[in-house]
Amino acid sequence: MRLRARWRGSPRLGVLAVLGTVNLMLGAKLSMLAFGDETVGLPRAAWEAALPRSVASLAGRPPVDAYAEITAHPVFYRSREPFVAPPPPPPRPLPAPVVASLVAADPGLMVGGVMIHGGVSKAYLQSKSGPGGGSWVTKNESYQGWQVKMIDPSGVRIEQAGRTIELQLYPRN
Repeated sequence: MRLRARWRGSPRLGVLAVLGTVNLMLGAKLSMLAFGDETVGLPRAAWEAALPRSVASLAGRPPVDAYAEITAHPVFYRSREPFVAPPPPPPRPLPAPVVASLVAADPGLMVGGVMIHGGVSKAYLQSKSGPGGGSWVTKNESYQGWQVKMIDPSGVRIEQAGRTIELQLYPRN
């Protein structure tokens, strides 16, 4: 029984020993790559910057002040955009000719009925929009600012400020 108790702890030590060995091998490889001979592997490309060798070669160049206009307006600033003139304003629309005598506006009235009996003509006029009843009117009477000019079996002719409108009792076919 004592032997079994001893071997229980040893697999842990074995794993630690293997990991330590792998770690040492990787460290040795890294040190060889870092400090080893540079001739192993690909050769390095030769490159030299084209820098002026003396201050004398700079004498032919213009001074920095010659570029003041360029440095005053950095490349990606809005002030570097080219000038674009605004579009011309659209032409004014021509005023529509006013022909008051030809325009027939709805007076908001309608004929509810016509009564012609024994030489007496009456028409029942009422407002389209307002609630309530209308009124029986005769020729030359006034209703809501409109003067009744003629009453016949088909409808009524009314007038206001020189405008004449015919109100039909029934729609025309």
